[in-house]
Amino acid sequence: MKIYIEDQTLEVENSKDVIDKILNEIDTIIVNSSKILSHMIIDGLEVYENYYDYFLDNIRVIEKVEIVALTYKELVDDILASTLSYLERTPDIIESLADKFYKNSDTDAWNDLNDLLGGISWIVNTSSSIDQDERLKDIVSRYEDWNLYVKELFSLQKILPDFENALSSGDNVTIADILSYEIIAIFKEMAGRLSSLVSVEANLYDLN
Repeated sequence: MKIYIEDQTLEVENSKDVIDKILNEIDTIIVNSSKILSHMIIDGLEVYENYYDYFLDNIRVIEKVEIVALTYKELVDDILASTLSYLERTPDIIESLADKFYKNSDTDAWNDLNDLLGGISWIVNTSSSIDQDERLKDIVSRYEDWNLYVKELFSLQKILPDFENALSSGDNVTIADILSYEIIAIFKEMAGRLSSLVSVEANLYDLN
């Protein structure tokens, strides 16, 4: 197989015995380039985690591996753009979900709610991680806008205990109320705060 990474091409044998060596070599090159592994494109398929297992399961047939490595700022910008996209497209879905819980929740509604909770968890974890990083002021162009976004993030975190209580007790009406009257409003406010940050970063890249 051929591995393309940071202007280098590595040719390695398709053997389970060299998987550890492959991953170590990739890590070394990325660290030396002062970047962070974003994901791999393996024979056209984007893989974001469990690289060892993927190689182990497919080692005999893998032909081409492209390593996508980003600077920390590029990684953060990608995360913020993905977060904004999620925040902008999800309110309509949440409104529909709330309606299902007002009427009579079914298996699909609970599955959709589980997906939403996963999305919220991802936003909270990634945004909190960025906010706590000592490099924050170097990677966020409008620090005041970021603080306003984080304020809304705290508002989202603040309602989660009540939401979890409603989930535990199976209180469909409270679940629907929180979805419709609180989470949607916070999502829209967060999207508004984040949109200025994302547009600024995009403009800076255009200038470069």
